[in-house]
Amino acid sequence: MTDHRPRPTLTRLVAGVAVASLILLAAACGSGDDTSASLPSDGDDTTASLPSDGADVTGTGDDVAATASSGASCEEVAASFAAGPSANPDLPDPESSAVCDGDTVIVTANGIPDYTYIETSPGPPAAQDYTFTIPTDPTVAAATTGVPLIGSLGVTLPGVPIYGPTEGTGGDVESIEGILMECGSHNGPTGFHLHLLGTSETTDCDFSPEEVASGPQLLGYAFDGFPIYTGNDQYTSSWELTDASLFATDTWSAHTYVDGSGDLDECNGRVDEDGNYAYYTTDAFPYVLGCFVGEVEVTDAGGGGGAGPGGEGQGPPPGGEGQGPGGDG
Repeated sequence: MTDHRPRPTLTRLVAGVAVASLILLAAACGSGDDTSASLPSDGDDTTASLPSDGADVTGTGDDVAATASSGASCEEVAASFAAGPSANPDLPDPESSAVCDGDTVIVTANGIPDYTYIETSPGPPAAQDYTFTIPTDPTVAAATTGVPLIGSLGVTLPGVPIYGPTEGTGGDVESIEGILMECGSHNGPTGFHLHLLGTSETTDCDFSPEEVASGPQLLGYAFDGFPIYTGNDQYTSSWELTDASLFATDTWSAHTYVDGSGDLDECNGRVDEDGNYAYYTTDAFPYVLGCFVGEVEVTDAGGGGGAGPGGEGQGPPPGGEGQGPGGDG
């Protein structure tokens, strides 16, 4: 569908942050020290513990700056959260809006898609009572943080939670044939959510194939405050499938980050020519985020953790056993 929402500028890193500093984020993902974003207040998306601390985030030359400033005001970011008209007469109307509280955007949404829902897992989406907090002045963390194994890592502008690449089995969401709509989303026990950016010539999604091909489009925001743009037709992931035998059971251990093999860093982001950092969606793993660059609080940070791909002690997430097609936690 046509992007009907205003598009704020990318978040700008402070002066003096070298582009190479963030592009070379090959450090293992770990937990940041401070809290500057949070998961939904209902806590349903949090089911595991934080991994051990990762390596310091450093680059060539000067250390990466500890803080970042925003290229868009809080009011501009808040105004970008909106849902389109209902596309599903049998579902509740989609809702997404945001207000500012200082330098924090408070997003409220019901998680109903504003594009045509096609059932790929049992049951229609139900309206949720989501509250997300997103900083508009994000802070680059001393160490990156792993994304949740099962649960939200960010939210789209129309208010749909964004999940990582892991399905309830612990394997890759792409390992289960037919589990996702063409749009890269599906319904689950925790509600409707998006795992990857998909497009279709036959049905409406967040963006049409032509829009994605034309250049990066603002999809939403990660919980550390950095924006998420489409990048499927512009950028390639630097993660490689190195153990296909684990693809369907432990996708993080199945993949290895290979610095410089693609266009993006370990977290699936990059700094543009203007010094702005953002995450970009890709066709290949990890599809949206590989880890968080900014300071963030998550209580299910396992993906991309500090003990190599996937983190220490990873296995099927709590609640993931016996779920089969149709259910992540």
